[in-house]
Amino acid sequence: MRHFFWLMACLLGAGLPAAAQPSGPAAAVVGTVVAPDGTPLPGASVRLRGTRYACASDAAGHYELLAVVPASYDLDVTFVGCEPLTRRLVLRPGQTLRLGLTLRPAAQELSTVQVQGQSEATTLRNGAQAVAVLDLRPYYGQAFGLTELVNRVPGVRIRQDGGLGSNANLSLNGLGGKQVRVFLDGIPLEFYGRGLGLNVLPVSLLERVEVYRGVTPVSLGADALGGALNVVTRREQFSYLDASYELSAFNTHKAALNGRYVLPASGFYVAGNGFYNRADNDYQVQAEVISPVGTPEKQTVRRFHDRFSSALGRVEIGWQDRLWADKLALTVFGAGVDKQLQHNVQMLQAYGAARYAETSAGAALSYQKTALRPGLDVRAYAGYTRVRGALTDTSRNIYNWDGRITERRSVSSGEIVGIGSLLALTSHTGMARLNATQALGVGRRLVANVLGSSFRRAGADAIIAARQERDYARDATTLRKLVAGLAYEHDWAGGRWGSSTAVKYFGYQSGGFGKQDSGLYLETRQARQWLGANQLLRWQPAPAWVLKGSYEYAARLPDEYELFGDGVLVRANPALQAETSHNANLEVRYARPTWSAEVGGFLRAADNVIYQPPSIRDTQNQNLLKARTLGAEAAVRYAPVPALSLTLNATYQDVRSRTPLGQSGAADARYFNARMPNLPYFFGNAEVQLSRANVGGAGRRLSAWYQASYVQAFYLYWATDGFAATKATIPGQLVQHLGLSYALAGERLTLSAEVHNLADAPAYDNFNVQRPGRSGHLKLRAFLRKSS
Repeated sequence: MRHFFWLMACLLGAGLPAAAQPSGPAAAVVGTVVAPDGTPLPGASVRLRGTRYACASDAAGHYELLAVVPASYDLDVTFVGCEPLTRRLVLRPGQTLRLGLTLRPAAQELSTVQVQGQSEATTLRNGAQAVAVLDLRPYYGQAFGLTELVNRVPGVRIRQDGGLGSNANLSLNGLGGKQVRVFLDGIPLEFYGRGLGLNVLPVSLLERVEVYRGVTPVSLGADALGGALNVVTRREQFSYLDASYELSAFNTHKAALNGRYVLPASGFYVAGNGFYNRADNDYQVQAEVISPVGTPEKQTVRRFHDRFSSALGRVEIGWQDRLWADKLALTVFGAGVDKQLQHNVQMLQAYGAARYAETSAGAALSYQKTALRPGLDVRAYAGYTRVRGALTDTSRNIYNWDGRITERRSVSSGEIVGIGSLLALTSHTGMARLNATQALGVGRRLVANVLGSSFRRAGADAIIAARQERDYARDATTLRKLVAGLAYEHDWAGGRWGSSTAVKYFGYQSGGFGKQDSGLYLETRQARQWLGANQLLRWQPAPAWVLKGSYEYAARLPDEYELFGDGVLVRANPALQAETSHNANLEVRYARPTWSAEVGGFLRAADNVIYQPPSIRDTQNQNLLKARTLGAEAAVRYAPVPALSLTLNATYQDVRSRTPLGQSGAADARYFNARMPNLPYFFGNAEVQLSRANVGGAGRRLSAWYQASYVQAFYLYWATDGFAATKATIPGQLVQHLGLSYALAGERLTLSAEVHNLADAPAYDNFNVQRPGRSGHLKLRAFLRKSS
């Protein structure tokens, strides 16, 4: 049967006009044609319009268009009983484009953006990179935040210090904090300031999240140690408006607006998005309340000083799909954060007046062009951001956990600093990136990337000035980074084999003052550089199987907040050194129309790990000499019918200190081979999605879902210290969510109702810091699309 399809393809293609002879290395298009439920569609016609390049998909839905002249084409796909599909392609010399195609039944409306998103995700999953792709479009109508959704990816944990707007610490395969970089459309997220973090980004502004495990692509230009997250914003090519509003417990309000207006004839477009979030975060917690007679008593109280608000506005104007540019755009943005500070690092002391506020503004220019010259694709970016942050900590009051003032200091002031603070800091960040891909032949290409950044921060503290002491905040801290990479990528055997070999350069220069434990200030200036390399290999012996292996030696440079603190709860340590790590990954994936399974293992051997030890008051980043991580993760998805899907995943990671015995450093010798404290080692997720079409009218859809997350208990401090019965422990927990939504045809209007933490289980990410209990959520979303 398979040979019959290929024979028919040859006969159909024989009568088409011949294409021009290649003037350079030929290109190819390969992939699969499937139904919406993943069932292969054998015999589907796939052809490049007006050329001899045509074929029919085989019994597994696989198709191949080989030896194609590099150019722009319209790809037409047809199958009996399905809506025809047309895709615009730009093929460069030597490129092998892996394109998954989904055809919908003729009775259903085909959405161009859906097909585009699926093909990009499929291309990433089938590439040599160890990557998980989280498609966010199914969650536009739901009330889950981005951190909650990313937490469902195998190997990922995002730990927060409370409710909406609290600090979020990302961990991937045992490496966490800044070791895993986060990007927004390929640009480091910290470039935008705290007003645009994972903990506040609305899901409806985004298309997908790419989670790179172990090896960070050269194209991202990052000094990540164990992987990266790339958050991709929506890039629809049509005019639309998408608005949503959510009302939920603890006086939480979330509003988001996203839109785009396109003039196809000229290629000009205007895109804008923005959001506003606010929450009182006054959920109930268990805390030690000082009684009138001065004794501590465990009571249930409400957080009383944890209000949070954030806002962002961003506008992009530019041109797309022109002869001189695929995209040329100017983006301007402004953001703000206002947060009351409720407690110290371990929630052992209540604050009643301290707060932090920040504003940021910036602009960026970006340019993209495919085939700038034969086989050369170029992307360039340049941007500037100014961030102003202010800490207000002047109260003389001592607050009880029930909100009462128990005492008033007669001399000192300040709940955090101890002597009071009116610290104001202004930072300036410039960033530039150049990425180029040069095709060398069929399936062979070079990828080069250079990313440079410059950071400068200075400020003043009015209280220090009033005491007529030297204000070290006025002394500027500076940090300049340069990250460069070059990769050789090669696909062969019809795309069944693929590899990538890369070298990277990491360098930085820093200078500034930092307060030490002794209270003295130390000036430190450094100039350091490292080299890294990686190798990736992919084998796809059959359409259903993909096997991947990768290795990387990488360096992760300390950033400005690790070196110089945040002015609130993290002290400076300008003497920090860069982290280095050997990373290895192995992954096997098997996919069938109704189910898929994935199993992976990982090894991390890190040196000079930057570690933030637990502390009662404030903390400071330090270099822990060595750490080793061994782990495994698995995920299964089952969709017996289009209306039902079940997903289950689990991760185990064993992170241990490997500082040699007798070697001095931050870790004592008795901790050799001890499990690293304050890190979860076993966690997993389960999700059930139900959906029924045409409920209450044609095209309308009723959906329900259940989701649960589990984390095994783990110790706050070293397991080798103390007695098990008295050790500080972050308890094991199972947190469950339940939701229901109803959408009109085309998702013109969607209403969802959800209950998070259904069983009101005690929830912790960090020791003694309690996260919200049971909460109700209502969300309304409207989506308007301009008719073609």
